[in-house]
Amino acid sequence: MRSLLSIILTCLCGSLSAKERLVLLAGGLSKEDVSTQVQSVVNGIEGAKVLQITPKSISIEFDPAKVTEASLKKTLTASGLNITGQKAFFKIKGLVCSSCSNVLTSLLAKEKGVIYVNSISHLDGQADISFDPNETTQTKIEAAVNTTRYKVIKALPPKSTS
Repeated sequence: MRSLLSIILTCLCGSLSAKERLVLLAGGLSKEDVSTQVQSVVNGIEGAKVLQITPKSISIEFDPAKVTEASLKKTLTASGLNITGQKAFFKIKGLVCSSCSNVLTSLLAKEKGVIYVNSISHLDGQADISFDPNETTQTKIEAAVNTTRYKVIKALPPKSTS
């Protein structure tokens, strides 16, 4: 009986792979032919699918065991998409009031590669940052937050691409 349970758990766990999400900022996605082409390119990559396309961004879910973030970006760029940035989402500890949110917003806005601090909410302790992946990384932004009295608890998957 124990070995049967072990086999079932191995099968179940083996079939579940961790998906990651990526939100890229890009121009030209408001044109229907461009967004259709981009969706076709992404959905043609094994382990990747488009979750949402807005006029300014594309949200992609992918299986890192099958495709990397870098190869997704490279494929999209090769297909003619002009990637202008990326979004990062964090859960942050220590934001107790609107002044805390304002202070952290000001500090992050000065970081090299940060395009825009979309929101930092003390109410839910979450941050939404747009950045240039050619100039900085999500890890560097986390490190910048962690040099303050506020601390990143974890990176969050994108909620939406608005």
